[in-house]
Amino acid sequence: MMLRHVLTFIVGLATGTALAAILVFSPIEIGGVSNGPWITNPNIGSSDANPLIRSLVARRGLLALTREETVYFTATRDSSGHNLSERCAYEIVGESPPARWWSITIYDEDSFLPRNGLDRHAATSTSAATSSDGHITISVGQTTPGAIATENAGLFSLTLRLYHPDPIVLEALDDLALPRIERLSCEGDT
Repeated sequence: MMLRHVLTFIVGLATGTALAAILVFSPIEIGGVSNGPWITNPNIGSSDANPLIRSLVARRGLLALTREETVYFTATRDSSGHNLSERCAYEIVGESPPARWWSITIYDEDSFLPRNGLDRHAATSTSAATSSDGHITISVGQTTPGAIATENAGLFSLTLRLYHPDPIVLEALDDLALPRIERLSCEGDT
């Protein structure tokens, strides 16, 4: 009888450990709401976040602030549905996001800033080219001067952070006019 309890305990412990490792280290996204290429979960930075969301946020290193302070969106694909790749050049275009201040940061396949020595890992509301009507254009690629640099990023992701978001952000995450990610070209295109 004691052996059965010990074996049940060992099997349960091993199964729980394996499932936790799969959930935390697999490429499961933290999404819940899609808006074009951008994905977010309204529970990030909320006391309503379940253990899975909390572990994924910790694994991705978001250091999530409350929703009233910052809303996070992640994109792993362009607006046409293709994976974001260091082999391609992109433009992020559209209306300036509705927040007091915002940033878009590139992360490599391992959720770290790509090691490229160019120190061009982000664009912000103060650094992005903005037209008089509030539209932004941000270049992303290896060869464009001043672009968010993709060298050594592999299949990368972009994180859009909206700091002190306008009230509409919290009311309609899936209806916001967020910027598009347009693929311009890829190495090997003919």
